[in-house]
Amino acid sequence: MRKNEVMNETPNMNLNTERIFLRPVIAEDMKEFYEIVKKDSVGKWLGIGKGMSLEETEQYVSKIIKHWNQYDFGVWAAVNKSSGKIMGHCGLRYIDDTEDIEIIYLLDPGFWGMGYASEAADSVIKYAFQSLKIEKLTARVRINNMKSKKVIEKLGFQFIDDKHYNNRKLSYFELFQENLIKY
Repeated sequence: MRKNEVMNETPNMNLNTERIFLRPVIAEDMKEFYEIVKKDSVGKWLGIGKGMSLEETEQYVSKIIKHWNQYDFGVWAAVNKSSGKIMGHCGLRYIDDTEDIEIIYLLDPGFWGMGYASEAADSVIKYAFQSLKIEKLTARVRINNMKSKKVIEKLGFQFIDDKHYNNRKLSYFELFQENLIKY
């Protein structure tokens, strides 16, 4: 599917799960995202390899918003329904200048190991396949991020290969709409 062929049939861009409210990221989220991504325990899994500075976080949030504006889909802020606080993000984005769409997620360490990443990603996958009519999703995970690999595999993604990308080694996974009956 080409970038200009993604069809968004859902006018409401918000997604809901049992414990998470997902809404498009907005500029006002920057401070809450910074509190998450400044942590080295989070940043070590990102492209930067360490916690982000305030300026890097501003650029990151700006890039997320730009993607939404350009393609009418993107990364959602993951808001904990119990507390009303942003606990991270989950969503979709094009990989560089390719036609491949990847699913990404990031959570504050206080929410790790509780099923939030799987819950948010499951909702985003359903949206991608049902509303956007995307045929294939890609996931890229740092080769040594075993917890994230477990999430991806639990969601039905199949391992493709380990590849070098921007001076780091990533495991590539794919999920095809046609292979999943539940979506």
